[in-house]
Amino acid sequence: MSNIITFYDAVHDDSEPPEPIIDEGVLLYKTILMIIGEAKVKKSFLAMNFAIAIAKGEGFAGFTVQSSNKVLLLSAEGGYYPTRERIKKLAGKEEESVLKNISLAKYVNLSIDDDDDYRALKNMIEYTDAKVVIIDPLIRFHSQEENSSMAMNIVFRRFRELNNDLGVSLIIIHHTGKILSKGGRGSSLIRGEYDSAITLKNNGDKHKIYFDMRHVETPSPRIVSFNKDTFWFEASTDNDKVVEYLTENGSISRTALTEEWVSSDTFSNSHGYRLINEAIKKGNVREGEDGKLHLPEEK
Repeated sequence: MSNIITFYDAVHDDSEPPEPIIDEGVLLYKTILMIIGEAKVKKSFLAMNFAIAIAKGEGFAGFTVQSSNKVLLLSAEGGYYPTRERIKKLAGKEEESVLKNISLAKYVNLSIDDDDDYRALKNMIEYTDAKVVIIDPLIRFHSQEENSSMAMNIVFRRFRELNNDLGVSLIIIHHTGKILSKGGRGSSLIRGEYDSAITLKNNGDKHKIYFDMRHVETPSPRIVSFNKDTFWFEASTDNDKVVEYLTENGSISRTALTEEWVSSDTFSNSHGYRLINEAIKKGNVREGEDGKLHLPEEK
């Protein structure tokens, strides 16, 4: 059996793990990312942002996507025509190749715990060759009691089969319970089954994102802004690490800043340079003639 190996095999296995689909462990290969939040907090918009970013191979709002992958969006709320209008606003200006990387089921009525529906779902994934599948929302894709650990184990066992048998990663939208501090509603098994989670909360005219990671160090919370004209989440300078450093310490060269981050185990060399390049690209900082990084208002 190819799935069974010995410790000897593991010790002598030097193969590289698959590249993350979304960096910082937000979405890894063959894992489950859960997006959690109250109703109307724009969880579905965030999921669609992810869909386009993954199909395009480009990040947004501080999320980094290194390469493009095909996506299957299964949305069981809102109906096709409202979803279509969202897609036109979100992706209307994208290249044809990007748009063809994302598939959409116009109508979805599937319970993953039903054998026939499960086979139909697998057929959809195989037909579209999707590497990422978005389930929106969890409650519409099963017929089990969410407060029962035994019942939800049936649901998540099927999700794990999709991970392992078809090699897909899942993004699952889930609602919070009555007690917001406890996260997603339902059995604690749900919280124990995901590999990573994003909890999205309203923060005045912005949104705050909280992370929970199982395989990597959990990133700090992030503040993002929702653009009502484009339906895209955008990064806020409130959490730009380069801006934060320059504000507290003054100008510095990119090399010196990166070396300081590496020596303090804050960021790796490559991630530090990536943050600096992103800050410059967004106009949050500029590189002066003296070779140092400056805030835009500095002369």
